Amino acid sequence: MNQPEYGTAQLPVDQINRIAGHFFDNPETTLLMPTLTEVGFSGSAICVFTHKDTRQKYLLKQLPRQASLEQILWIQSLATFTRNKGYTLLPVAVQRHGVIGCVPKAAPKIAMHTDGTLWQCLEYIDGKSCATPDKYQAMLGAEALATFHKVASTFEPPRRPALCGWRRRTRQLSSMLAFQPDLPDADKVDNSLFTELRALFAQFAKLIHAPETIKIIRDTLKHEMTATHQPAIKDCWWNHLLFSNSHDRITGIIDIDAAGWDDPAVDLARLLGSWQLENQKWQGNLIDLWPEAFEKYRSVVEPGPNFSFRVQILHDTSIICGMDRWFRWIFTENRQFPDMKLVLRRITHMLHAAPAAIRRLADSQAPQ
Repeated sequence: MNQPEYGTAQLPVDQINRIAGHFFDNPETTLLMPTLTEVGFSGSAICVFTHKDTRQKYLLKQLPRQASLEQILWIQSLATFTRNKGYTLLPVAVQRHGVIGCVPKAAPKIAMHTDGTLWQCLEYIDGKSCATPDKYQAMLGAEALATFHKVASTFEPPRRPALCGWRRRTRQLSSMLAFQPDLPDADKVDNSLFTELRALFAQFAKLIHAPETIKIIRDTLKHEMTATHQPAIKDCWWNHLLFSNSHDRITGIIDIDAAGWDDPAVDLARLLGSWQLENQKWQGNLIDLWPEAFEKYRSVVEPGPNFSFRVQILHDTSIICGMDRWFRWIFTENRQFPDMKLVLRRITHMLHAAPAAIRRLADSQAPQ
């Protein structure tokens, strides 16, 4: 089901009220932030509001355009499953009030607005992200992920199987060696930001297709890893993990639209790796930077064989694969993102971190 795009325009208050009315008997609400999100890459409209009667806060969120209805339903069920098991960190969707539009009966927590967009209403999770964690905060993050993995391990897999963890990375790395996207002509780049992105693309291509890097990638592809496959958050970037105001307690894990069936090592690699990318002087192995986080994870759940190795190699290859994806989206698929300056920042951080990641890959030896 295709959805219209809002672009970056502000949603009128009356539209927010009508969308909120799909989920409550009393559609009258007090709006706190009736605007689109100013951060993130998906461009989905987001609005926080307070219910007039209960004073409880909720989050209205337009469903990501790239996500299938089946995927959203699975994620909603996963959040409800973990909540029923006592894990309260994931945002739970609110039941739709009545039958709205053409949304199937099997999707009771999704509403269709009059313009055809699909929406869900989530319980609001208050908290602050932490860009520069200390050892204790990193340990809290690892514990939150480990507890989620333990609780979610018995949840049913999605109906449509997907490539997991290492297999997904090896397929993309192989594709990178076989095919290099064309660098756009300089005279076809129409603004300064795209000129900067084109320059970064040129640096990336030179680094990745250097003979020594090609050899390292080919050696990396020889690694065979036995991994645990189960529900994982997958896009657990550092600013998706919320802390209390005092940063001594995790209050929630948000933006879980990418959740699926994967190696749980992907989640710890994503979280710790995103902290490393944000703080670019931290270039060592993740287990050396945050040994307490790995120890805490293992104290909560059995992570499977060679866990620290899996986390590290998934992080290092994600830096390379992440840049490749961004440049293909921008220059091959001509995709636009709401905040291209944020995209430029993300790519710049990855490119800065790439040489160290490649060195770590060169030094890595698969555990016996």
